[in-house]
Amino acid sequence: MTPQSGLAALRRVNRRAELWDDVGGPLVFLPAMKVVHGGKVATVDCLLAPRAHSSYTTRLFLSQPFSDRGKNWTVHQIMGRAWHTMSYQNVPASLPWTEILANHLAVLR
Repeated sequence: MTPQSGLAALRRVNRRAELWDDVGGPLVFLPAMKVVHGGKVATVDCLLAPRAHSSYTTRLFLSQPFSDRGKNWTVHQIMGRAWHTMSYQNVPASLPWTEILANHLAVLR
């Protein structure tokens, strides 16, 4: 999957998705995403790393933590902003970007 085709697919989920270029590869900024958390809807900014990042196959960073979901939350400084992520491994970078996102978001439910 090329970054352009991955971005196009993610824009069907969030029309404001932006491709960011970071050291190591692309990131996708997904502003004001509606995510299901504990049966309720929360609005957060998301940053998807659809490639290896910080020793994980893929990562999803959020503008806020959900400490009652996921494990071992950490904070990372990316593109001048603090991002929260949980320890959630083995979502392959070979999946379509929308599936990578869905796999990571499923943990918050």
